[in-house]
Amino acid sequence: MKKWSMRAHEVAYLLNPAFCGRILYSTIKTYNQTAKRSFPFPLIYLVLPLVLHRETRTKISSRTQLLLWVQKYPQLLIDFPQRARELVPITNEAIEFLFQTRKIMLTPNGDLEISPTSKNLSKTKYTDSEISDCLNKSEHIAKWFALAGKTETIYIELGVRP
Repeated sequence: MKKWSMRAHEVAYLLNPAFCGRILYSTIKTYNQTAKRSFPFPLIYLVLPLVLHRETRTKISSRTQLLLWVQKYPQLLIDFPQRARELVPITNEAIEFLFQTRKIMLTPNGDLEISPTSKNLSKTKYTDSEISDCLNKSEHIAKWFALAGKTETIYIELGVRP
């Protein structure tokens, strides 16, 4: 990872840990509520590559099952493994930020949950339409993951190797 002073301003603004962490927080919270279980840690690395890629984000809908969505839009997954790999350091920074601010916690099984002492983060405060869209789509992804089955199945459907 480049130091913050060495990053392009646009990259630093878009991929800052607070913004990316907010997207991940929303995903984890919705998954915990929908699935009634902890969020599998390996799935965290699939969220940002789906949400931050505008063309992919516009097609995301939890009304369609993940597998059917993948079959309907295979062109969106052509470079998905590369995007996922490139966003691993950004995801790690965002997760570290959420741990440090005590918004999320690691379960004994190594999964993620919203910290019980964490205040709920507003979906509308300090947002514009694009940020709201990212947060909304992160919730759709959480619902996909909650209903899609095993972590390995989700990785396979998206064409990514853990």
